[in-house]
Order: sequence, then structure tokens, then C-alpha cells
Amino acid sequence: MRVEIALCGLLSFTLLTSCNHVVRNSPTITGYKNAECIPTRADDSESNPPTRMWDVSLKASSGENIRIRGAQMPGGRIDVQYASDGSIVTAANAGDYIYPADVRIDKSKQRLFVKASGITAVFDRPQTWLFEFDLNRRSQIDRARVDPAVLPQECHAN
Repeated sequence: MRVEIALCGLLSFTLLTSCNHVVRNSPTITGYKNAECIPTRADDSESNPPTRMWDVSLKASSGENIRIRGAQMPGGRIDVQYASDGSIVTAANAGDYIYPADVRIDKSKQRLFVKASGITAVFDRPQTWLFEFDLNRRSQIDRARVDPAVLPQECHAN
């Protein structure tokens, strides 16, 4: 019985401490810093109060037309729609209470970067997450909790 309690305690400690690992330097952080801003706008026609939204169409290096959409709100995520087949792929979804805050693109590498931040209901502490998405492969490459102090300022609303 004592062994089971000790193992349960060790497992709980490991799970809690691994959730708190914060990245301060990585290729994704460097990519985000070097990427260009995706235009954002404050729009009160779809949400109240006004919120930051992204809705931009562009052409990938493959020649394919893509649309990047999302909003900084509950349930907010960043989706990429591909015109060739109409498929919609979620590039970043940080979960409850962590919302998209900044979206950037590296056109030469065809990478989308999304910063998401907020306060989780469980741990009640601010968190910042950074996502890297490969536009050509239609898949997320990286997702990491990051130290917001090492990131540049968010892009301004248009």
C-alpha cells in the first residue's frame, strides 16, 4: 500500500512539474521573431466586446490559394483553408482560456506562427503558447509553452 501511494505521489509530481516547463530559446521562437505579421483587425460586428480577428487570403509558394482565419476569443483558434480541396485544418488551438494573440508568417519557409495566451482554469496562472504550422504539409510542427518575455511585441491591429 505504501509503495502504491509513493508511486501515485511521484506520478502526480512528475505530471505537474512537466506541465510547467517553459521554453526560452528554440527554433520556433526564432522563426516567430523573424516572421512577418498577418494583418489583424478589431471587429465588433461578430463579437461583443470587440476582439482581434484574422481573415486573410494569400498564395502559398506552391501556387495554392489559402485563407487564414481566427479570433482572439473563447473557443478561438487559427484555421487554414485550402482552396484546392476546400479542406480546413486547425493550425493552432491552445484550448480553454488560452486564446490566439498574434499570427505571423514566414513566406519563404511556408510556416505559420501563432502566439496564444491567457489564464487556464486549472492552474490559474498566465500561460503563453507558441505554435508552428507547415502550410505545405498542412500539419503542426511544434507547440510549446514559452516565456513571453523572450517574444517581440504583438502585431498592431489595422
